[in-house]
Amino acid sequence: MRIILYKGQSQYGSLRLHADQLRQAFLELGHDAEIVDLTLPDANARLQAAIGVRPDAVFAFGGVGCDIKVNGASLYDLLNCAYVTLHVDNPVHHIARLSAPMARHVAFFLDRSHLEFVRAWPGGKALAATGFLPPGANELAEPADLSDAAFAARDIDFLFTGTYRGAPASPWLAQPDGAVKTILEEIAQRMRADCSLPVLHALRDALQDVIKAPLTDDLLSKFAPVLSQPQLHAEAWHRNALLEALGAAGTPITVYGNGWAPLVERFPSLSWGGEGSFEETLSLLRRTRLVLNVNNGFVDGGHERVFTAMCGGAAVLTDANPYYAQVFSPAEIATYDMNRKDQAPALVERLLADPQALGAMARAGALRALSEHTWRQRAQTIVEAVTAVA
Repeated sequence: MRIILYKGQSQYGSLRLHADQLRQAFLELGHDAEIVDLTLPDANARLQAAIGVRPDAVFAFGGVGCDIKVNGASLYDLLNCAYVTLHVDNPVHHIARLSAPMARHVAFFLDRSHLEFVRAWPGGKALAATGFLPPGANELAEPADLSDAAFAARDIDFLFTGTYRGAPASPWLAQPDGAVKTILEEIAQRMRADCSLPVLHALRDALQDVIKAPLTDDLLSKFAPVLSQPQLHAEAWHRNALLEALGAAGTPITVYGNGWAPLVERFPSLSWGGEGSFEETLSLLRRTRLVLNVNNGFVDGGHERVFTAMCGGAAVLTDANPYYAQVFSPAEIATYDMNRKDQAPALVERLLADPQALGAMARAGALRALSEHTWRQRAQTIVEAVTAVA
């Protein structure tokens, strides 16, 4: 099978590294895989050269390149190939890309609640296939040393990499008073109160409470373009509240990423290492004992950070959800309740206080992730999906 993979813009270079490692996985499975970087000045010429040999599929993260057309027709229909994408964020943020018309549009989602939304949304019926596919672990070429001695030598106790978003915005409050404004506020309040509540369920409940109406196809189509507002609000609210709880408790944590200055000024226990790149993070994970993950709205799915940290030999602490409970045992991963953020600091302290047990957890998690959660396993799922829509 011949597969072209797109590279696009990506904060910290994460999705670009995903593409490189997924391409390598395709090659290891015996397929022909080629990268086309759409950010380069000569991207069009590179794409034309790549499609000179017709691909069976074009793959991209986040729907990048889905709207490329030739004389008004989808490039992928003209090539008679599948366009396959893995959305690494909530689909309410990508309604336009999910609506791109083509015959063999295959969309994967890293959370089962995201898949539920797309299958309920009338626009999703135009997709040729949809599926659940968490991202794979990104790895360095040299396997991590999983020995007790190597774990004991790690010099970063507790690490979080990502952007600090600050307090959440509420853009719907600027709208004129009315049912839509009230419903969006109700959705946001429900999602703040329960971090495990998917936006689709929050919309259904809010419609019933505010206008005494069931969730119909028509109402879902009308609300879909604005659901990103309460979704982003809830994501930022929970992340900010957790970090505030850790900071207020004086939990020492090393952070990398953008936007951390305000929080570092308030909480001396936070140590900012710089913006960092995704490739630099792979090396940091090899120095870390415990990695913090915040699912950021993934209420029933997997974040790449979890699998990558495990393959790097670090133990992982993440907010609990049904997917992690299904694929990992308590001996392989530590979880906290996002609805009880005040308990997180004590849990971190307990985990770090027993380096031997933490090292055993890290080793068990690594063995599980390496056997079941690499890009090689994800690549096989993509190949099967392309075959199914051929």
